[in-house]
Amino acid sequence: MEATSQEVCFMALEQNSTILGEEHSTMRPLLFNGTNYSYWRTRMKLFIQANDYEVWRKITNGSSIPMKRVEGVIVQKEESE
Repeated sequence: MEATSQEVCFMALEQNSTILGEEHSTMRPLLFNGTNYSYWRTRMKLFIQANDYEVWRKITNGSSIPMKRVEGVIVQKEESE
């Protein structure tokens, strides 16, 4: 009996989760278990940036665009600022 492509995908995902374990999943973020915060923080930052960098910009800058006044004119701040 031949497996359908959907069944093959499911089996591959099941095998990957068994081999990789939760902390190495590329499909979902790492859950924080209360220990090793610096490792978790770095992994979450990379996970969010890889999935949608605009979301990361909202996290770091807030929902409004940072502005500054230059010679009496209001302009958007550079990302490095």
